[in-house]
Amino acid sequence: MIIDSHFHPLSMAKKGITDLPEDITGIAIGTEPGEAEMMIASLPETRSIFISAGSGPWVLNGDRFISADDEIAKLKAEAERCSVDAIGECGIDNHWKYGTPEAQMELFMKEAELAAELDLPLIIHSRDADREMMEALSSQSFRASAVMHCFSSDADMARFVLDKGLYVSFAGNVTYKGNDAIRRAAMIVPDDRILIETDSPYLAPIPYRGKPCRTEYTETTLDFLAELRHQDRDELKEAVIRNLFSFLKRNESIRKLRIS
Repeated sequence: MIIDSHFHPLSMAKKGITDLPEDITGIAIGTEPGEAEMMIASLPETRSIFISAGSGPWVLNGDRFISADDEIAKLKAEAERCSVDAIGECGIDNHWKYGTPEAQMELFMKEAELAAELDLPLIIHSRDADREMMEALSSQSFRASAVMHCFSSDADMARFVLDKGLYVSFAGNVTYKGNDAIRRAAMIVPDDRILIETDSPYLAPIPYRGKPCRTEYTETTLDFLAELRHQDRDELKEAVIRNLFSFLKRNESIRKLRIS
């Protein structure tokens, strides 16, 4: 089984990657309204590919953005129409500085509220935004589960999100030279809170860095993390599988049927 808690099939297709592994179990990620429906239409029929609907901070710079309330209305309608499994990705990005800080925070908080309203897990994007993210998360109780996707911060931030009850997901950038802070964070995340992703087609792990990332490259990241954490590889993979279904609030033996 290939396990990948976060991949972007629509972006992958633009880079020529359309052949997902037959045994993949993971979450296909929406980044703006309409993508959940597009993914459902384009992905193979399977009970083991779950779907999210989200609006990342980048939508603030898009021509179709009207307001945070309009964005949430579109997401809610799509989430209910498509019976999605999660909300996100959504969050705060200070690297590219989409919109304004206030607009990013408003959109993120409203998506967190939508996830709570629909009782769906939340997928969080945070880049160069530890202070703002800590402020945002401090006001959230997360009745449903949440994950810090592609964790790119330090051990202190990891402890903070773990104290909030969140899952922490690591991508191929944990293997990159110079990312010692991420590696130290990966060493302290307990077995029942760790997830592994590709963020495909981005962030391919070494030795594939610079090439479009494929979902099966989680196996390479898994190898790296098992060695880093001084852990049996198969035991770590089993933990990640359990955590993915726990995050989605699903029994592994009862995988959700997609809408017709």
